[in-house]
Amino acid sequence: MNKVPVKIKLYLVLSLILDPFYFIYQNIAIFRNKEERNRSVERWVNKKVKRPTGHLIWLHVASVGEALSAFPLIDKILAEVPELNVLVTSTTKTSAKLIKQYNDNRVIHQMSPYDTFFVSKRFLDHWKPDLTCRVESEIWPRILLEIAKRDIPNYLFNARFSKKTMERMKSDLISSKYLLSLFDQIHVPEKQTEQFLMGLGLNPNGVMVTGALKDSRGGLPVDTSLVKEFNQIIGKRNVWLAASTHRGEDEIVLKAHKKLGGVLIIVPRHTERAEEIASLCSSMGFTWQLRSEFPILQKDTDIFIADTMGEMGLWYSLVKIAFIGGSLVEKGGHNPVEAAQLGVVSLHGPHIYNSRSKYEKLKSEGVSYGISNAEEIVQCFSSLSAKVLEVKAEQAKNISKGRLIHITIFLRIPESPHTFSNPLILYMKSSPYIYSLYPVYCNDEETTSKSILYFKGSRLFKNIFKFFTLILLF
Repeated sequence: MNKVPVKIKLYLVLSLILDPFYFIYQNIAIFRNKEERNRSVERWVNKKVKRPTGHLIWLHVASVGEALSAFPLIDKILAEVPELNVLVTSTTKTSAKLIKQYNDNRVIHQMSPYDTFFVSKRFLDHWKPDLTCRVESEIWPRILLEIAKRDIPNYLFNARFSKKTMERMKSDLISSKYLLSLFDQIHVPEKQTEQFLMGLGLNPNGVMVTGALKDSRGGLPVDTSLVKEFNQIIGKRNVWLAASTHRGEDEIVLKAHKKLGGVLIIVPRHTERAEEIASLCSSMGFTWQLRSEFPILQKDTDIFIADTMGEMGLWYSLVKIAFIGGSLVEKGGHNPVEAAQLGVVSLHGPHIYNSRSKYEKLKSEGVSYGISNAEEIVQCFSSLSAKVLEVKAEQAKNISKGRLIHITIFLRIPESPHTFSNPLILYMKSSPYIYSLYPVYCNDEETTSKSILYFKGSRLFKNIFKFFTLILLF
């Protein structure tokens, strides 16, 4: 490894000094219902959960979005390489519930370890991963350094950086380059990110454009029996969807629905907002129900609030047109490809910088429309007949089909080489052996997303870090 930059050294010192404060931070998270008390020990490494025998890949995701992106990778590993076990760590309660749906004893889920001196060592000592993979922008200095010291192959998949993060990384070029160079390979969804990383001075052989990992699924899972059941209840009523909404967007779509009528399915990005949306519906005179309380749509319901996880495929399958959230507020717009893959025409607001090229591609083909208020939503509906929507639905499906690419994972095997199932290719890298793992279907549209490079957590915790930084400096 190269010499550790001064700012990274400072972070490492702080992570050591502030180790005890993580207990305080954790209890605050439990009190705020952000974390489950019965799983809190996993943050410090729960040694009662035994490491499986054989080879182990550690895959880290932050929350639900990253978990969904990682599912194609997990599925491919389970299908192609029966010799491997997968340890998945995540940060949030909702992502934990989602990952727990895997009914396979080769997939182990644990809450992600804290990025401290003792926890990082304890975690790697216990799990002894043969390979580590991180998804999108989970870059934590302490654990990355510990992985590098142990010479464990380390990958960053679906690497995405917001404009703000890119500016911050450019302003601290030395630290950014050092941290990113700790990865053996970085896979990015589009050319723009590759060029940015090259501009930081990274090794070109260590960066690969592979497309968006999340799009490789080829479509969200759908329970066809539930689709049939819901369609029977909906009947001839108008039905549309507001997907992954954020605070500030629900009122706009509800205003539009006042004029449209029928059934509106609202899927909040954060399920804990369900009661808040329900109160808004009541204040506007709508009848509503929560999916978590009344699973099946009632005939007199105006607004169906889908406050459950892992069912977006079902909701997209019930409609021909949907508003994609995070675009009427400054969240950058969520991925519209999932809607297109299931034959859904999308509406979006002006804030689409996370997936601009995807929206523009769909818009150029006439299967996505920009809106800025409730009136424009109504106008879009008025201009699209049922027959036109049927045609556009098929167009959306065809446009969103991915391309076959091969992504390489390097896994060091200490024993003599043996053959995994095809299409696995044997490589040599010093010693001992390395295997290429999986092919996936991906799109190559340009995307960017928000990321945090160094510090995450509550404002209080960040202020504690700042306080001790000042003490050390002065």
